[in-house]
Amino acid sequence: MNFLLRIPQTKKKEDGSLRYKGSLTAESAIVLPLFFLLITALVCILDLYRICSLVQTALCEGAKELGMYAYCIEEDSNSPVGVVTDAACIAYGTGKVREVLEDEPLPGIQGGVNGFILLGSSFKNDIVTLKASFLYTGPGNLFRVFPVQIQLLGQAQAWTGYNGDLHSSPAAEDIVYIAQWESVYHTSPGCTHLTLSITSVAKAGVEDRLNQYGEHYYPCEKCMKNNPSQSFVYITRTGSRYHSTRDCGGLTRSVTAVKKSDIEGLRICSRCAAQD
Repeated sequence: MNFLLRIPQTKKKEDGSLRYKGSLTAESAIVLPLFFLLITALVCILDLYRICSLVQTALCEGAKELGMYAYCIEEDSNSPVGVVTDAACIAYGTGKVREVLEDEPLPGIQGGVNGFILLGSSFKNDIVTLKASFLYTGPGNLFRVFPVQIQLLGQAQAWTGYNGDLHSSPAAEDIVYIAQWESVYHTSPGCTHLTLSITSVAKAGVEDRLNQYGEHYYPCEKCMKNNPSQSFVYITRTGSRYHSTRDCGGLTRSVTAVKKSDIEGLRICSRCAAQD
């Protein structure tokens, strides 16, 4: 009797064990493919990132190099591509991409290194554009039926360089020097006419003297107030004041550098003209 009762209990345990094993098998059948799919996707992302980084660097470097030669003429031997045109951009960009990928494994690129197409590259509006496109199928041609199309872009502004003839800067204007209240200009800041000629004279009778413009001399408002009984004073040929000391601010000359095209009615200094 006890034997008969144990048989159903044993069957129940066996049935439970079979159901448990069956559930593990079903979970494994679902989880394992998902796990391998995630691993494969991660590998594809890293592989694609590596390839895009290399190609992007090649495009940017190629665009900058073409920008350096954008204004070269056909006879210019300094340019490795001659005149920069759309065709030159395509050829030069293709060469840069193949150069950087020459020793790289490309299992996920459809066509390998020859699968990079740069037909969208151009030179327009002073902008060099290198555009590369390729089809990514993933390692082992995982996406062979539905490949992923990738496009990368590198651009650079064209520049004239240091020896450009087509877009050279205008010639610099001549700079001349003028002193306050003078009617001449000087081509050199070291002209002796720009240096004040200071003369010491007796104060008595100084107001009867005339400068080179026919004007009388008057006491300087800055220094003569403190030395009214000065015996000797200082004057210049072009000034209209006499001073008690050579260090007076009124004995300094203000010289300004200006463009020659900005002055009108002034003649060149006789000493500067003789030196020229």
